[in-house]
Amino acid sequence: MQLAQATEEINRALRIDPGFAQAFRMMALVHLAEKDFTRSAESAAQAIRLDGADAYSWVALATAYNSLNEWPAAEAAAGRALEVNPSAWQGQLELAKSFYGEGRFTLALSTLDQVHQDIPDIHLVRANSLMRLGRPQEAAQQFAAFLHRASGDSREEQIRQILSQVQATRISPTEAP
Repeated sequence: MQLAQATEEINRALRIDPGFAQAFRMMALVHLAEKDFTRSAESAAQAIRLDGADAYSWVALATAYNSLNEWPAAEAAAGRALEVNPSAWQGQLELAKSFYGEGRFTLALSTLDQVHQDIPDIHLVRANSLMRLGRPQEAAQQFAAFLHRASGDSREEQIRQILSQVQATRISPTEAP
């Protein structure tokens, strides 16, 4: 996460070879880490103009668009990433995020079911989708899985609060009507 140094190295590579698509992809990832999503989208788009067959440039573009709440554009970019490389699980995750953003929660869940990775954000998108579908107990399991795998994540406290609220609303079998 030494972003200034990474930016310096990427810029040096681009001075040597201005057509180095992977350097633009790396710059897009640096901008994502800096939370500069517009510049990330611009860098990813430049990488794609130079090499449209790089699935991970498409993933970076989808991530930037999801971060900008531009769900249809994110969906299109993630879909393109998966066309280029069907095994790019990051593309599946970004596709699920775009479906979630569009309110297509069932589709987000089914998309996540195709991802065979144990990544914190997969649990988080799944948990949020389950909450929106009125399935809080299943969501609580996913929130707990997120917390287990994402120790030190900046969202940890917020997720702990949500999980506490969900657990507090549980009705025991003896209290059920």
